[in-house]
Amino acid sequence: MFFTTLQARLIAYVNARIQNGEFSERALASLVGVSQPQLHNVLKGERNLHTPLADALLAKFRLSILDLLSPADFLLVQECSRVSTSESLRLHLLKKRPRSISRTDRSEWEAS
Repeated sequence: MFFTTLQARLIAYVNARIQNGEFSERALASLVGVSQPQLHNVLKGERNLHTPLADALLAKFRLSILDLLSPADFLLVQECSRVSTSESLRLHLLKKRPRSISRTDRSEWEAS
């Protein structure tokens, strides 16, 4: 699970609510304390979603990070919770995503 995935899911959720007509971009921007152009650019991917805005959106929609996780993400969390030590957990996660870490970084991480 990566932060960018959670950000993309939050943006998709907000876009869906706007498309359903529950909010206009202008009204939502006003509710979360940003300008309409700023919110528009974030929702269209032209600007990055920063932490304060993400927190404001989560609060407005009464969501938590857990609401953005998929069922497969929950399975991974359960799988990792069975691993007892932090070293074992790191190695377990490396086996799950070996391509996301370069060989140099992986060997350094395994050594720590």
